[in-house]
Amino acid sequence: MLKKLQSLFYYLIFISFVFGQFKTVNVEFDDRLLRNDEKNQLLFLKSNIKNFYEISSWNNDYSDLELLIDIQIIFEGSSISGSDQTFGIQSLFTNNNDIHFFDKGAQFSLSQTNNLSLEDINSDPLSVLLSYYGNLILGAELDSWEPLGGSTHYEKARLIAVKALGSNFPRGWEQRLQNVNLLAENNGLRKLRYSSYALYEYFNLGEIDQCVVILENIILHLKEIALNYNQENYTNSFMNFHGIKIGEIMRKLGQKELLTQLSYYDPARRIAYENFLNDI
Repeated sequence: MLKKLQSLFYYLIFISFVFGQFKTVNVEFDDRLLRNDEKNQLLFLKSNIKNFYEISSWNNDYSDLELLIDIQIIFEGSSISGSDQTFGIQSLFTNNNDIHFFDKGAQFSLSQTNNLSLEDINSDPLSVLLSYYGNLILGAELDSWEPLGGSTHYEKARLIAVKALGSNFPRGWEQRLQNVNLLAENNGLRKLRYSSYALYEYFNLGEIDQCVVILENIILHLKEIALNYNQENYTNSFMNFHGIKIGEIMRKLGQKELLTQLSYYDPARRIAYENFLNDI
């Protein structure tokens, strides 16, 4: 029996090494609203969620991403219907820098979470939720690797949301469908992701002329977002992490006009940009 367990362990490690896109997965529970007997039923759920992300093959073309994801799950309570116990949750999925997805409410049946799997998302509501956010995060990450590179994963997340709307656990899926449509259709933000990371690479290489071209594109992307969306939290979240870095590069390159435009299209950080302008 011990040899079988050891063989299974090494097999899972091998599969994770070869196929996994999520290298580090941290899962935290806030279960203060649950009774002790309910908490005991969640004993293996953290490790199941962790394995779901780390062992699953999400994209055969990108086997070396080594992404980090932090998941915080807040349990609202539980109810029993027949032989099933259903938990209500809120959750946060983040890479701890420029990707943050807060989910206001979902439900899942505990009896269906023993073997979370990408292959079983049609019947397991928690696997459906985890798969949806896994694809959103991969979509955003791959947009930073190549222009509009995350399209396949946004489409997967959209199809998951459409199907989940007609399931026995439809809570929140109408909003999730709206969210993925917004992310997939916001080409300004998607191009902004790619341009920002390309900027850092060229700046580190000392390619100044190329940096200026990319900075001009960043302004165009922000303008495109402003023209198409009145308020867009995903762009603000992205610029909250990258805006100061972009402004600092503009300052170092003496780009007054671009800094002025940046302060206009990203007013949440206007004071910082104006300080950069005063330093030029």
